[in-house]
Amino acid sequence: MGFSPLYNFPIWIPALIFIVMLSIALESGYRVGLKRRESWKEADSGGGAVVLTSMFALMGLVMAFTYASGVSRYDARKNAVTIEANALGTAFLRADLVAEPGRTELKTILLDYARTRYIPQGSVRSDADRKETLQRTVRAQVKIWPTTKHIIDQGTPGPIASSLVAAINGVLDAHTIRLVAIFDKLPKVVMWMLVFISAASLGVAGYNAGIQGRMSRWRMTAFALVLSGLMIVILDFDRPNDGLVTVNQYSINSVIEHMEADLGQ
Repeated sequence: MGFSPLYNFPIWIPALIFIVMLSIALESGYRVGLKRRESWKEADSGGGAVVLTSMFALMGLVMAFTYASGVSRYDARKNAVTIEANALGTAFLRADLVAEPGRTELKTILLDYARTRYIPQGSVRSDADRKETLQRTVRAQVKIWPTTKHIIDQGTPGPIASSLVAAINGVLDAHTIRLVAIFDKLPKVVMWMLVFISAASLGVAGYNAGIQGRMSRWRMTAFALVLSGLMIVILDFDRPNDGLVTVNQYSINSVIEHMEADLGQ
């Protein structure tokens, strides 16, 4: 249940951490390079250019893979929302085939459950919020199957019962699919490895600039900001509820509105 602290803080805090770390690495490398300038006249000697080029190539490769992985997980979360919305809508419609009083009871329970599946943006920011959201969903979910079983036991015709059970199973399965998608995050070691590689690359670049005796600070600062921004986007793909790149829940909300209209709520 617990996530990395990077997912619990507001998005600007990880951004500030990345910028500070990269800036410190760049400035430290430059200062060390200045001190070594007298004994190391040429920045490209001793494999300096090869090391710097290789490190930037490795950084670009790792960043490309982590970015693609983040986009893939983001798409999986969007698809999970759509799958769940379709499952809820299908189950609600098939509940119409059931005779009263089970029909209204089941549709009301499905509506209550659907409301727990719509998670307003910014409402889940900590592990405690995630736990409370999950518990609220489970409390509403546990009513669905007993109600379905009671309806079937009342003598519901076989074809209708089979159709209803299949739809209810789809609702329960969709919950699992969405739960897996939400908790599928970029491994912490990969994120920190990316930060380390970026900081090390900027440190070596600053070191080479120090040996040369000069550094274009605005260019290097701009580069550090670009790297930090890209790492924030990669991290933000795993914050579908409270980040800058959020998952649209219009489909779930639309299903809830349809249910409420049908039940006169």
